[in-house]
Amino acid sequence: MRKMGREKPRASTTDADARVMKMPDGGFRPAYNVQFAVAGSDFGGPRTIVGLRVTQEGNDDSGLEAVTDDVQERTGQYPEAVLADGGFASHEGIEALSERGVRPVVVVPEGEKKPRVCVPSAPVAAWRADMKSADAQAQVRMRASLVELTNAQTKGRLGLGHLLVRGLGKVTCVVLLTAIAANLLQHGAALLG
Repeated sequence: MRKMGREKPRASTTDADARVMKMPDGGFRPAYNVQFAVAGSDFGGPRTIVGLRVTQEGNDDSGLEAVTDDVQERTGQYPEAVLADGGFASHEGIEALSERGVRPVVVVPEGEKKPRVCVPSAPVAAWRADMKSADAQAQVRMRASLVELTNAQTKGRLGLGHLLVRGLGKVTCVVLLTAIAANLLQHGAALLG
């Protein structure tokens, strides 16, 4: 027999679309998962948000393929390479990028470094081998200045850390407007000069 009493809500009471997710501070709160695709140079200069994705998923497993497709839809071409952290390292995502001719420069998660009993597909094996190269390691290091800087600026300067709207559609609109504002701030001097 179930005990009657207070149970922790599994969804937000104010936003039915939001999902309870683990936050960087260790707590759990209703949130959305926002992923940016950012283009820029490792030598510095402006960063441009060229794709984005807003989901209700707590992890990034399916994000690699979706964000890459969003970049293709917005720009008309796939990027040469995609830099991502280990949260995006699903075998399905690596295989999907390989099918599109995109080099996956995705950090190999700790559990992935030990070979599995099953034989990986050719694209996954090639990705693992490529990630050991000096070139891939150098690109992984530049990821922080591209994407993490953009994440910090959109949260800190542009207020994307706390949303005042509810619902996946409205949140996506706010994220799109934030991406436009971030791009204008990055390229404003060149546009006006």
